[in-house]
Amino acid sequence: MLFMLNDHLLRALSRSRTIATRPATPIHVPTRRIAANAPLTIRHANASDFPALERLAALDSHRIPSGELFVGEVDGRLLAALSIDTGSVIADPFEHTAAIVDVLRVQSRAVRPTALLAVADGEPVEELLPEAA
Repeated sequence: MLFMLNDHLLRALSRSRTIATRPATPIHVPTRRIAANAPLTIRHANASDFPALERLAALDSHRIPSGELFVGEVDGRLLAALSIDTGSVIADPFEHTAAIVDVLRVQSRAVRPTALLAVADGEPVEELLPEAA
């Protein structure tokens, strides 16, 4: 009987603690939605973008990609960045950034040096080097 009393007492305590720790109202995390007609700016990252890139990297739980970066900016906010050299991406996980990342990839392919494209396709490196005179 004493064992059952402890079991009932523990269950009641557990329920009261669970109810007491629940918030009275649901937590709402405000996010700014990207307007469908908001212009997207694709540009090279510069030194002044470093704080925004650090924020993106922290939100995405990744490091800032190495090498030359393209960034996607909407309404003055950096939402995604892509390394032209490695193809690594960081993006704001709380915004719809898949289309922005796709545009960044297309743009990076357009400006990548031809030598890097050939190496990525498996062409031997020796054929890319100029012959010694």
